[in-house]
Amino acid sequence: MFLLCFLTVTTVVWQEDFTQETPTMNQLYDYTIDIDYRDGVVSLTGEPQFNDFTAAWFYVDEDIAFRDTDVLELVVKIKSNNVRLRYFYRREDRAVYFCGERIIQADDQWQKVEIPFSEAQPFYGSDYPLALTPGTKPCLYLFISNELPGTFDVEIDWISISHAFLKKEER
Repeated sequence: MFLLCFLTVTTVVWQEDFTQETPTMNQLYDYTIDIDYRDGVVSLTGEPQFNDFTAAWFYVDEDIAFRDTDVLELVVKIKSNNVRLRYFYRREDRAVYFCGERIIQADDQWQKVEIPFSEAQPFYGSDYPLALTPGTKPCLYLFISNELPGTFDVEIDWISISHAFLKKEER
């Protein structure tokens, strides 16, 4: 008699730990945001007036073929106002971007957030988000904004994307 087991195995295919000197986060359009890199953490703060929002973004310009089974993970501390995280990624076929969104609740403790790419839907929009990076077609865009108007105070320790797959073992 033998026992058949399935294990979920993950492989990190991309990670940003914010230790590089080169800034990777950008302010989105006319939004006003302070972006500060310190000790491997990026801090995003904004104090928009009245009914305004704050938003930051970055992209990955590497040749990575993402799969629907991949998982976006980040460790984040949100000190005020819930955060809206939007992501756009290109799948293995690279024909179209897929878009997903997650609202992350404010918590002044570090929290690990896992977002399966399987939650994303095809995005057949205009030139957005490609208009942000003329001449390039990144494999991933990530946008971080406050869910509701008001104070924006977020710290990000790291972001990664992992391939997840099942491994079959016989015992």
